[in-house]
Amino acid sequence: MALISFDFDDTLLRTRPDEDWGLVNCGPNVPIIAAMHAHVVMGDTIIIVTSRSEADETTVRPQGWPPFVPVSAFVAEHTLPVSAIHFTNGEDKAPTLEALGVTKHFDDDQDELDLLPPHIEGVLA
Repeated sequence: MALISFDFDDTLLRTRPDEDWGLVNCGPNVPIIAAMHAHVVMGDTIIIVTSRSEADETTVRPQGWPPFVPVSAFVAEHTLPVSAIHFTNGEDKAPTLEALGVTKHFDDDQDELDLLPPHIEGVLA
């Protein structure tokens, strides 16, 4: 059994650029969520490690703006087998992943993956 982590934005939750709002949510990234479930079948433990701030979980968007998707709400809505959510508050994820003992991390950001130590496998989502 291994500890496997997934980034959130543009890894589990797909977004697209929008001229008015910056980013618009496009829903779950089905292939990456399938990879998550495959790891669960192998007996691995799943966590989310995101660069978001924990304060983002309670952000209220002004009326008329696209909805903000809190990580915990997304996990609940899609009944994801996640044992914990870790927020790095804008910091690089590598130190957190190493401290937690993660062996594999899925992320959409190649720069984040390039910072991983050799014993953590990075998967570009």
